[in-house]
Amino acid sequence: MLSNQQNFSSRERVLKALNHQEADRVPVDLGGFQSGITAHAYERLKEKLKITCQTRIVERNQQLAEPEEEILERFGVDTRYVFLRFSSNWDPQERSDNSYCDEWGVRRQKRLSSYYFDIVEFPLISASIKDLETYSWPDPDDLSRVQRLGEKARMIRESSPYALCTTVSGIFERSWSLTGLERALVGIKESPLFMEKLLDKVLQIQLGIYGHFLDEVGHYLDLIEIWEDISTQWGPLMAPSDYRRIIKPRTKELIQCIRGKTKAKIALHSCGSVSWAIEDFLEIGIEVLNPVQVSAAHMNTHTLKQKYGDRLCFWGAIDTQRVLPRGNPQEVRDEVKRRISDLAPGGGYIVAAVHNVQPDVPPENIIAMYEAAKEFGKY
Repeated sequence: MLSNQQNFSSRERVLKALNHQEADRVPVDLGGFQSGITAHAYERLKEKLKITCQTRIVERNQQLAEPEEEILERFGVDTRYVFLRFSSNWDPQERSDNSYCDEWGVRRQKRLSSYYFDIVEFPLISASIKDLETYSWPDPDDLSRVQRLGEKARMIRESSPYALCTTVSGIFERSWSLTGLERALVGIKESPLFMEKLLDKVLQIQLGIYGHFLDEVGHYLDLIEIWEDISTQWGPLMAPSDYRRIIKPRTKELIQCIRGKTKAKIALHSCGSVSWAIEDFLEIGIEVLNPVQVSAAHMNTHTLKQKYGDRLCFWGAIDTQRVLPRGNPQEVRDEVKRRISDLAPGGGYIVAAVHNVQPDVPPENIIAMYEAAKEFGKY
């Protein structure tokens, strides 16, 4: 790697990496909807660091904590986030059974045995095409979702040195949350007309919602991530031909909408073994791959960098399946050193955990990850 003594701001550091260039060190991330920290892990981390403050939940379903600025600064985190709000016309109150319905009518419940609000009721699991016409859909033009977000984004941009990021939901994930994953996957084969009608309806609503959102914050964003899992641990979640016929063109349309409203780099979050689809991602305008699930098949970081590193940036890659929860701090350090060595040369890498830091990750390992990023991240 090149030696570079110049000091960069966090935003400059991130932008250099996203443009396949080297700054002073590899940027690091914490706090997104796919690169955040669960409340239970966060409580243990605060106790370890002797930080006393009330934990704020920034994402309800995954029970993600909003990291304190003190922690972000301590870990040298280069990113900050602005998120779309829920409609003020939606009732977020939990029922007596610890469940609630989201804006789309999907009921989620936090059971005693779970850390999260899991889906327990799919409102369109038995729906017909006719039912799609009468369903109570979210209003895409409800501007309460974006109230004051433009001001918040502007303040982050103008009064802080950090890169500004956000996350939006993909079309397929949002659709199967309404029907259940089994109905969606079987439907792609057995009732494709229904699935395409559903996907198109969800797409049009998302285009409206995110169009308004980006009208407010798009000018200030540096990185926007689309959340759209299409793989398992071992390979495609569906036939690649079905992905390319049904999901890919609609994701492309969402990307075109985003691209028309912001100059931010566009990332795709998809867990699992996604190497089979990377050329598809590049074709539709994806510039960054998250989370780089290194424990999945065919996701060797050295190979991915060699094959795609001149066209694709990588974000994540610190193993959350084994190393972070069950390794020791030295193993975490070795993991971080390896991923930086594989992915960082020439730019194009942002250090983060593979998905959110889960409740079983010891605070010592979280600290070791960010300390190792500082130590080994110099170009």
